[in-house]
Amino acid sequence: MKKSICFIISALLLFTACSTKPDEPDIPDEPELPIVIDSLYAASWTYPEDWQKWEDMDAALQVPEEVLEKITAEKLVELCLELPSFGFFSGTSQRNFDFMASRFNVIEHLLLSNEAQKYLIVVYKDAGMNGFKTLPYSSYTWVKKLPYIELLLAQKAILQSLTPEERLELLLEAREKFNEKIGITPTGEYNIFIMARILAMEIEMGKYTEFVETGDHYYTPWIDEIDIMIDIYINKQK
Repeated sequence: MKKSICFIISALLLFTACSTKPDEPDIPDEPELPIVIDSLYAASWTYPEDWQKWEDMDAALQVPEEVLEKITAEKLVELCLELPSFGFFSGTSQRNFDFMASRFNVIEHLLLSNEAQKYLIVVYKDAGMNGFKTLPYSSYTWVKKLPYIELLLAQKAILQSLTPEERLELLLEAREKFNEKIGITPTGEYNIFIMARILAMEIEMGKYTEFVETGDHYYTPWIDEIDIMIDIYINKQK
C-alpha cells in the first residue's frame, strides 16, 4: 500500500514538473525608430498635388517638422511662396496674416528664421509687376502672390530683426514697387503697409497709427506725404 501511495505521489510530481513551462525571459519592446529625413529629401519636398481632395486640407499643407529642420533658408522661402492656399480674407491686412500664420506652420517658421527673412527681401527685389524677373519661382496667380510677399515682409517680427540699413533698403524697394504699381494694379496697400511700419519705428505716425497696427485701408492723402516722411526717416539714420 505504501509503495502504491509513493508511486502515485511521484507520478503527480513528475506530471506537474512536465506541465509547468519555464519562465520566459522578458523581451523589451523594440524602440520606435526616429523618422530620418536626409537633406536631399527635404530639399525636394513639395506640397501634395491632391491636397484639395483631403478631408482636412490644412493638414495636407503642413510641412513635416523633420523637413523644416533640414531645409535651407532658400527652400523655406520657396515653400512659403508655393503654399497653394495663401490668400486674403475679410478683415484687416494684419488679421489676414494672423489667420494664415495660425493655419500653416511654414509661415510660423519663416518668422523664426532671420536668414530666410533676409532672403525674402532678395526675392522681393526680384519681383516685377508681372512675375519674378530672374528667380525660378512660379509667378502663377501673381496678382495675389506679390501682395502676399509684401504682407509677409510687413510683419513686425521680420522688420525688427533687420538692421537699420536693411530696413532702409526694404523701405526704398517698397516705395519703388509702389510707384511701379500706380496705374497698373489696384493692389498697392501692402507695400504701403511695409513703408508705414518701417517709418513708425522712427517717426510719430499720428492719424496713421491705426493703419500701422492693422493695415486696414490706407489713407489717400498720406500717399502725397510718403516721400516727405521717407526723407525724414533717412535723415534720422544719418
